[in-house]
Amino acid sequence: MEEIKGLLIDLDGVIYNDTQLITGASDTIDWLREENIPFRFITNTTMKSRASLKNKLKSFGIRVKEEEIFTTVLAAVLYIRKSGKEKCHLLLLDDAKKEFAEFECNSPNPDFVVVGDLGDDVSFESINMAFQMLLSGAKLIALQKNRYWLSDRGYTLDAGAWVAMLEFASKKKGQIMGKPSPHFFSLALNDLALPAEKVVMVGDDIESDIKGAHRVGIRGILVKTGKFLPSDLEREDIHPWKTVESIADLPKIIK
Repeated sequence: MEEIKGLLIDLDGVIYNDTQLITGASDTIDWLREENIPFRFITNTTMKSRASLKNKLKSFGIRVKEEEIFTTVLAAVLYIRKSGKEKCHLLLLDDAKKEFAEFECNSPNPDFVVVGDLGDDVSFESINMAFQMLLSGAKLIALQKNRYWLSDRGYTLDAGAWVAMLEFASKKKGQIMGKPSPHFFSLALNDLALPAEKVVMVGDDIESDIKGAHRVGIRGILVKTGKFLPSDLEREDIHPWKTVESIADLPKIIK
């Protein structure tokens, strides 16, 4: 439709499910490029650097530039850089830590504790150390607060579980970097150089993707892949602009 000039597209659950490409996703991205419709991948994934996400997409036959990928990790880097402080403690996997190379990340008295998804590397010791740093004055940065995601092993706890634990114990509210943070959506809109009313968000998460987009005036297209549940369509507080079976149906909507 003529009023749609650009898209924000989630990765996990929309383009792929963990290690499995969603049917039609690659063709749809090729179509967007052919039609000269700009887009940005925006993701709450906290396990990987943008370089690794670029390579993962390449392995699926989808070629993108790093600048076309907005992650919660990048948002945290920009936030810390703007603060003028540089000491942080990272509850992240090694690949995601690469994005923080400009900061001092081994200080016993950090300014920030940055929490993402540690996967199988999470331990009582790592969470408790972060808790102690928060008690000593560090601020809590939550890369995202998702409850779960769909991995090859099925529905899997996400970083939100560890963030909630630390918030409860320390009595400190985490600064959320990723979706549904309005600031996160604004970063992508600014890069597209488009107003919210000319952009649509394509996602599988009714809360983070669709409701988050609505908060800044972006319409949402909900796909029935990834973590989508039929009960999402029964929500009285969130109404997607469109609901489709998968991203493969996108060209039918925005032609």
